[in-house]
Amino acid sequence: MTKVISIMTQKGGVGKSTLTNAIMLDWCFRDLLRTKKMPKMLLIDADAQASISRLRLRDIEFCQMDMGGKEFASLNETVQTAVKEVRAQFAALFSQLNWRYYNIFSVRPDDDGETRRRAIQLIESGEYDYVFIDMPGSLHQEGTAELFTCINFLIIPVYIGSYDIQSSLDFCGIIKGLKDTTIAEVRCVFNSYEVLKGAKFDEIERELHALTGVPFFKTRVKRTSFFSSRSYNSIVPPTYRMNLNTLEVVSMSRTTNVGELTDEIKKLVK
Repeated sequence: MTKVISIMTQKGGVGKSTLTNAIMLDWCFRDLLRTKKMPKMLLIDADAQASISRLRLRDIEFCQMDMGGKEFASLNETVQTAVKEVRAQFAALFSQLNWRYYNIFSVRPDDDGETRRRAIQLIESGEYDYVFIDMPGSLHQEGTAELFTCINFLIIPVYIGSYDIQSSLDFCGIIKGLKDTTIAEVRCVFNSYEVLKGAKFDEIERELHALTGVPFFKTRVKRTSFFSSRSYNSIVPPTYRMNLNTLEVVSMSRTTNVGELTDEIKKLVK
């Protein structure tokens, strides 16, 4: 049976799309290493900004770009370095492990619901073991309710800004007030965690849990510049790299602890 997961909140800028992409890549790659097979996993990109879909298009362009052409030459040095890195990593992972990134289906808001209906058909088809939905920031957007009612596991990313906290409270209140949903579990997760502010995060976790009853994942995703860098992409897992000299897979746990969150999510949904 297909299990549907969404990392969602009403507050923008807390990294829901970034987390969704990173977790899906990590999950796919871990399963590939363990079983030698890619999991049957799909992202339904229903966010009006289409952040992940646009990132995927950019990354495919990177891989197809002529390194000796005018387009590459017109890029600044930082972007050129990122293009080379993404191409080299993807090529090595593909040749050595048969790595392939997860599939994306984009929901368009301007097609009278055609792609939304197709997305629901994909969920109900049983073709995929896991479907992630990158939802819009508001439940009031037309057609959002139909996709929302497909969700089985809802993950709410939280940061410690005052508006972020209130938004999380409001959103948890909305979720608790809903009836006849397919949601089996709701969890909060701290994103952009800062160790030096650990006591503040502890305080907010206790407050939100007391007021909403929604538990937090143990993992707090650490703040890192990686996800805002040119090296962040949608085709190479952020949690692993291939050593291009030895062709060994290397963990990037010092860069990001997203893998720890993936482990918790996998235990929750299985």
